[in-house]
Amino acid sequence: MNEQALRQLAAQLRLPEGEAGIAVANRMNINNELMNRWAIDQLAVQPGDQVLEVGPGNGRFVPDLLGSDPSVRYVGYDHSALMVSEAAAHNRALVDTGRVQFIWRSGPVMPFPNHSFTKALAVNVIYFWEDPAAELAELHRVLAPGGRLLLVIRPRSVMVRLPFVQHGFQLFEPADVADLLAANRFRVTETRVLAEPAQYVGGEAVSLSTALISSEPV
Repeated sequence: MNEQALRQLAAQLRLPEGEAGIAVANRMNINNELMNRWAIDQLAVQPGDQVLEVGPGNGRFVPDLLGSDPSVRYVGYDHSALMVSEAAAHNRALVDTGRVQFIWRSGPVMPFPNHSFTKALAVNVIYFWEDPAAELAELHRVLAPGGRLLLVIRPRSVMVRLPFVQHGFQLFEPADVADLLAANRFRVTETRVLAEPAQYVGGEAVSLSTALISSEPV
């Protein structure tokens, strides 16, 4: 993949647009399925939970996250208008029940009252936060006391092997995320790093891992 193609891919991962954005989102559902499954298991949604997902993409994993309990509510909040539209279309039946909502956002400020959610989730999103402190301040505000925030990343040591990340990605090790959370009024409750099967990037097998950092507002 040449430099221009790498830049285009990185731009689509940050803000999916057009047919290329739809294709990239579908590919990410395949490449990132395991880490999303782990995130769903780790978040452990319970009856009555009000769940916020930052950056749900095209919403492929929302039905699995939500489960069958009708008391669970979900809001997906994304800065790609295309992904909001795609997610709503893919989850039309759930949207029609009122259990699921997808909202476009242009910045960190969220249109929700304080303490609106019991759980929040962001998978592969923190790399693109221009102001992590502002993002975490809003997540702290909208989470209820005793709520839970789960940030899911691939660590820097893994991501540096992916050539597109040199274009606009901010990379983290799990300890960096823990420090960022602690500096913004969250207490880390658990960090798990799980090995993934290798994926082929440019014809080369790349060993991957997922880090799941659980925290609660303090």
